[in-house]
Formats: sequence, structure tokens, C-alpha cells
Amino acid sequence: MASAIAALVLAGQAHAFQPFTIKEIRADGLERLEIGTILTYLPLSVGDELNDATSRQAIRSLYGSGLFQDVQLQRDGDALVIVIKERPSITSFTIEGNEKIGGDDLKKSLKDLGLAEGELFKRELLDGVEQELRRQYYANGYYDVDIKAAVTEEEGNRVSIKIDVVEGKVTRIKDINLLGNQAFETSELLKQFALEGTHWMPFQSSDKYSKQKLVGDLEKLQSYYQDRGYLKANVSSVQVALTPEKDSIYITVNLEEGEIYKIKDRRFSGETILNEQFLNALVTTKAGDIFSRKEATDSANRIEAALSDIGYAFAEVNPVPEVEEGSKLVSLNYVVQPGKRAYVRRIGFSGNLGTNDETLRREMRQLEAAPFSKSAVERSRVRLARLPFIEDVEVDTRPVAGSDDLVDIQFKVKERPPGSVQFGVGYSGAQGFLITGSLTHTNFLGTGNRVEVSAENNSISKALSLSWTDPYFTADGISQTVSAFYRSSESVIRYSSGFNTNVLGLNLTYGIPLSEFMTLRAGFGLDETSIETFAGSSSNEILQFVIDNGTRFLNYSFRTGITYDTRNRTFFADRGSMHSLSLDLGMPGSDIEFYNLSYRGQQYVPIYKGLFLEMNGSVGLVDTYANDQEVPPYEHFFAGGPRTVRGYRDGSLGPRDTPFDNPYGGKFRTTAQNNLIIPLPIASDGKSTRLNLFFDIGQVFPQPGDFDTADLRQSAGIAFSWFTPFLGLLDLSYAFPLNEEQGDEVDRFQIRFGGGF
Repeated sequence: MASAIAALVLAGQAHAFQPFTIKEIRADGLERLEIGTILTYLPLSVGDELNDATSRQAIRSLYGSGLFQDVQLQRDGDALVIVIKERPSITSFTIEGNEKIGGDDLKKSLKDLGLAEGELFKRELLDGVEQELRRQYYANGYYDVDIKAAVTEEEGNRVSIKIDVVEGKVTRIKDINLLGNQAFETSELLKQFALEGTHWMPFQSSDKYSKQKLVGDLEKLQSYYQDRGYLKANVSSVQVALTPEKDSIYITVNLEEGEIYKIKDRRFSGETILNEQFLNALVTTKAGDIFSRKEATDSANRIEAALSDIGYAFAEVNPVPEVEEGSKLVSLNYVVQPGKRAYVRRIGFSGNLGTNDETLRREMRQLEAAPFSKSAVERSRVRLARLPFIEDVEVDTRPVAGSDDLVDIQFKVKERPPGSVQFGVGYSGAQGFLITGSLTHTNFLGTGNRVEVSAENNSISKALSLSWTDPYFTADGISQTVSAFYRSSESVIRYSSGFNTNVLGLNLTYGIPLSEFMTLRAGFGLDETSIETFAGSSSNEILQFVIDNGTRFLNYSFRTGITYDTRNRTFFADRGSMHSLSLDLGMPGSDIEFYNLSYRGQQYVPIYKGLFLEMNGSVGLVDTYANDQEVPPYEHFFAGGPRTVRGYRDGSLGPRDTPFDNPYGGKFRTTAQNNLIIPLPIASDGKSTRLNLFFDIGQVFPQPGDFDTADLRQSAGIAFSWFTPFLGLLDLSYAFPLNEEQGDEVDRFQIRFGGGF
């Protein structure tokens, strides 16, 4: 800027002579540039008159090109001589030491600004980058940062630039003080803060100062007051004091609480559309209540949602408080601006390279030519996101150009690979080491149909299964699954009673949606099972069963169940619940007429800042309805191990056989696993790793009438789950049995892994 002023001064001095007509234009000081480049930016040419106005215009234009560090205009007879100093070019640019701020994004943004090899050097740009870096470090709590920019001149009017960053230690919050609060305890108000003073807990990150986080905390603090009647509550000032060593910060917040306001009445104005009775049902603010800005905002949002569900896509509802200062009363006026009713002209999809348009369109709950419904659009997005071959979905609602009552809806999907070939090894206490292989395609030919072929080989069994699932066997969403399987097993678990089974079967199952969250399962199966016993190694119970019932059984089964599932994910969920009740019934005419009735439930309860409770429970009953028959031993329930009661050997709880005292299983089982999920001290999204403290309880009983709470086994401990890249889900647990009895088989450390890679 100083050189520009000097040039203008010189130009002013040059113009002390009389204006003249330019007969020739020359340039002095050129190094890399050609005279043609200067003429491109010069608003003068041969034949023009150079005077005070045109000279100043010429200098401004040449400086505006950004190519020159200094420009002067001189006269040599009738020739205009342009004396320039070119900006140096950058021969190299490096930035070192910036581990916390930067990376590839910083390098790209600096290159876009012109700070890169080959670009022209501008000192003011470098100074701006240095200041911005320092601002970002300060915003992230690094007040001890040292940033130095060095510019080294090179031959040929070039420079090399190096920025050295010494980040220092992050400045931590020593204490947060609140002043002026009378209505609420300081400890209660500080719970609203994401920032905290340094405490004894390891891996603490909440004490790292951030200006953005502090602003957010102050907004939450003000909202806390206004949600409890303190309409005029205000943060009057904030002091952030940095210690001389720049390693600690003290934050002091001064509050003005004001007085409590109550609601006098409420009313609706504007174009309400909905009848007042319906509007009143949506509003929770009523006369006599303490004013709450959150309640008022939530009520307005419910009215907007109700309007959007009947086509008013851009409805706005503003709760306007009309304050009576003398009586400290507030009249709430909900101003309704519905706009014009909108209809959906077109629904489109993008990103679906391998999926048919119809496969996505059948998930829609919002229809074309129908009034716009916000909830229907959102539900459509969720249904797309739950498809196994879709990774993510974004939705965009666009007004149609030239129309005030039409919108287009565009769903942008991100597909994941629908097919997989898996080969896996695994281990479980009940089955030992296992080898599995499967070929799966969840979006066969883009139709959304699922095809799966899988094989298994472990220390006690060999299995092969094939299945085909059509999720839209009918247009209204009834699914159909056809499957066939073969399984050859040595016993049921590794430690039971000396018999082999061979099973060959077919299943046909339909899934009938009853609502968005509830599904009815109904189907039929046919299977043939054969039992092989061994003299001297088969238990008395097995031998007696074979004597009474034979060794080959043909079974016709009716399979049904109902599931209610609101979980946000089926794997590593952290919200919602799942309840499933199922019944498998051996139909009349089967060699053994029995039923299997079971219930399984999951519930997720958020507690505090990533801490939540996962409760799992199950109850199962298997029995015959023919008095002269007995339940096949391969249909018995077993308990103990990672899936039921940790700390006890897999399948070891409950009834045992004679004379070998091996687990034999029972007809009735009840278990519960309660997991307190603890946020990991390392960065984790909670979708691939999980740490929890657990309490398990459960047991297997010979008959339902034998149930006794005193016989329930209990354990507590710690568990870690990790979805590994190669072994699939890895479960590790260390348990302490709480009421083991003589004869129980304790297994404190348990590991289970398996899956595909």
C-alpha cells in the first residue's frame, strides 16, 4: 500500500508537465513478463492523451492486476515509460508443526488463495494467513502457540516461504465461576455446560477451552432460565482470564436472573387453517403455568408439523410473548403463516447406480400428485436408509420454478456393495472353532431381492443352507422367504449327552407389515431329523427317548411371530426398543407334536452424556401337546455363556443327564442381561466398539413348574465388543459369578468371535 501511494505521488509529480499525446509506450523492469502483458492491463494506447486523470486510472489498473509490486509512469519525449517492479514468484511454500490445525484441507485452501509454489507472492496475503492460523489455534484453546513466517529472497526475483508453528500445550480451564445466580445452585447450572474445569478423571477433553463451545454453553444457560419462567434472564458479561503462563483459563460468568413470569393466556392469529380445538391439543402452554420458551417453541413446531402434513410445506408459526411487566404475566400469541398449500409434482432419485428406480420408489410414503407431508417424506427417507444395500440417504425439497404450489422431492442415495463373498473363522464356547463361508447378495439384479448360500463347519456340526427373500412379494409389502437347509451335528452343544443328529428341511415364510414398526411373521416348514446313539456313551435320557419315540422324525411346523422394533440400528443400537414374540408349532400329524414359544426384548435407556443402559431379556418354553410324547432333546434350551449368563461355561446351567452329568437342557429358560454402556476414552462413534459393565441372571429348568428364583444364577463383570475388520464381531468378557453353587462350571474369561472377512 505504501509503494502504491509513493507511485501515485511520483505520478502526480510527473504530471506537473503539460499533458501530451502518447506516440510510443515502453516498459522498464520486466523480468518474467512481456510488454504485451502490461498493455493488456493498461487502459491507454498510442494516440491517447496522458493527463492527470488518465495516469491515475492507468496506475490503478496496473496495480489491480496483482502482478506488480511497484508502478511508476515517466515521460521520455512523446514516449510513455512504465517503470515496474514485478512481484516475486513463490519457489517453495512449507508449513511445519501444525498437527492440530491444518492437513490436506489447509493446504488446498492456501493453494486456492495463491500461497503455493509458482504463484506470485503477496505479503498482505501471508500476513492474513498467519493471523487466521493464530485465530483458529486460539479458538481451539492453544493460547501458547507461536507462529513465525519467514520469507527468503532467491535469485531471479523469487522467494521461498516457510511458516513454523510451535503449538505448545492446550490451555485448560481451571475453573468456571457463576455470579448472580440466586434461584439455582451453581452445580445445577454448570451441568448445562459442555465445558468443565479440570478434574481428576483421565482422558478429560471437556476442560479444553473453545470460544465456540463457550458461546454455545452460555446460550444453553440462558435457555435453562427462560425454560423455567425467567423470561428476562441474561448473561450480562463474561470474563475469560488467561494465566501468565498461558496454560490455564478462569471463566467468570455474570448473570441477571430477573423475575419469574407466568402465562396469562394464549391465542392464535394469522391464517390458522386448523380448527382451534385441534390447535389447543397441540399446544402445552396454558394459563397459570410458568412461562417456558422451550414449551412455546415445541408447541409452535407441532403446529408447523401438523400443517406440513396436510400440504403446507413452508408453514411458519412464531410464538410471540406479549409481556405485562407490572403483573409479570405473558400472553402467548401463536402467529400462523401457512403459506400456500403445496403438492408434490415429482419424486426423483439419484446415486442409485445399481438399484432399479422401482425398488426405491416402493418404499415411498409420500406420493406424487398428493399434498406434501413432512412426516411422510421423512418416513420415506428412513425406509430407504434401512435397506441393506443403502448406506446413507439425503432428501431435498425444491419449489418448482414458476409455481407457488408445487414442489419436487429429490432423494440422494449412497449405495453400499450389495453382494459379498465371506469366508470366516470364529470361536464360541458352545461350538468351539468354526469355519463359515457364504455368498450373499442383498440387491439381486437391482430388485432388492436377497439371495444367500452359506456353509458352516466346526468341531460339532456341518451345515449348508440356501435362501431367497423377496421383500415385496406383493405390492403392499408382504415379503416371502424360501429356504432349504441341511445340518449334521454331534450333540447340541460340545458337552452334552452323546448323540448325533442329521436334519434336512424346507421353510416358506411370509412377513406381513402391520405398521411402520410392527411385523407379523407366518410360514410353514417341513423337516426330517434322525438321531444316532452310541452304546456306552449315550446318556440314559437319550436312550429312553429313542426307545419311546424312535430315531427318525418327520415334522410339519407352523411358524409365526410378531415383532415391534423402534431401534435406531439393528447392530450396536443406542436408542429405541425391540420386542419379539414367536411361536413354532409342530402341527398335528407330525411324528412329535410340540411347540416352542419364546419372547425376546431389548430396551435402550439414555442416562447421561453417552452413558446408557441396554436391557436384554428372554423367556422360552418348549413342550409337547400330546400327552404320550416327550420333547426331542435337540429342541431343549441351554444357558450359560456370552449370550445368556456370562461367567458360567457355555450351556452348562440347568438339568444334567445320567450317568455322565453332562448338560441336558430343559423346557423352560429365562435370562436377562443388563449392560451399562460406558463411553470409551478413545474417539469412537459407538458403531464399531462398545465397553460395558454388566449384570446377568438366568437359568434353565426341566419344567415351567420347577421355576424358583433361588435357582437363578447371577454374574457381574466387564465386557468389550469390537467389530473387527477380519474376525467380525469380537466379544470379550470377564465375569464374577455371584451365587455359584457346588457343581457349577465357572468360566470367568470368555471370548467369542466370528463373521466374515
